[in-house]
Amino acid sequence: MRQVLIETGPWPWWAYPIIVLVLTAIAGLVQWLESRRTAPRPLTATNWALSALFVLAGAALILLVVNRLAPIFVHSWGAMLLVGLAAGTWWLNKTGRDYGFNLEDWIDFVLIILLSGVVGARLVYVLLHLSEYGTAPITLLYVWQGGLAFHGGVAGGVIGGYIFARVRKISFPLLADLSAPALALGTAFTRIGCFLNGCCYGTVCHLPWAVVFPPTTEAGAGGMPRHPTQLYAAAANAVIFAILVKLAPRTRVRGNLFLLYLVLYSIYRFLVEFLRRGASAVVFAPLAPLTQAQTASIIIGVAALVWMLLRRRKLEVEEE
Repeated sequence: MRQVLIETGPWPWWAYPIIVLVLTAIAGLVQWLESRRTAPRPLTATNWALSALFVLAGAALILLVVNRLAPIFVHSWGAMLLVGLAAGTWWLNKTGRDYGFNLEDWIDFVLIILLSGVVGARLVYVLLHLSEYGTAPITLLYVWQGGLAFHGGVAGGVIGGYIFARVRKISFPLLADLSAPALALGTAFTRIGCFLNGCCYGTVCHLPWAVVFPPTTEAGAGGMPRHPTQLYAAAANAVIFAILVKLAPRTRVRGNLFLLYLVLYSIYRFLVEFLRRGASAVVFAPLAPLTQAQTASIIIGVAALVWMLLRRRKLEVEEE
């Protein structure tokens, strides 16, 4: 486990040309991707000069910011979240081509989903833990310190996706179906970040694969071996991804693949909650000993299953 993957800065002067090369490579990659989608446009001397100016200025700004804020820490959870976003975006781009979507569309979509998902995840977590923020309301904004509820993230993401679909005049059920496997794939990578970070940990156990987390993490308190529930989650989401990919061509009702994702995720989350501890496994008092996540999983899973079956039945009636 490693909460901080990289600690960097301040950088020496010779890092500047390296940053310039990296930014130039990124700009070249973007230009190449753009040329694949549309006819390449000739670059004039003015365009070359402006591009070079932006690269040089951007490199100087990056070096200035890093040296000003140094040392800068790259946390494992955030890094794996970015890996998950990249993997999900790749899958969306791969499967969305047949429906007229391009990479730029998916980048816009993912950024909106990320923002709305984080807002939703934070709001739900804060509502469930209001007592923790009464004395210092400003900490509501400290999302980098943890405190995100997955079910709230899904709700926020659905709202953001619906708004995106309405603005772009895209079928929301189609967008949801294309997003379902990508969401499972991205979550699988993000849960590996949870393992490296030591959050979302499991109960004490003495199985051969039990993990002793570092004492600097909440999971490592007492030095007891625990279930690596984060890895269980990563594996479960990988399986959900495979199931959705397999069933996608057979889905007859648009939107049902996303509803199936909600059902499968709810089943996994309900079961794994029996092995989870800490803030991620708080008991929901009215339905004790069920946890908050188990209660949400039951509600979302049952609602999604009923809705899916009703929509499928409606199609069968229309075809008779």
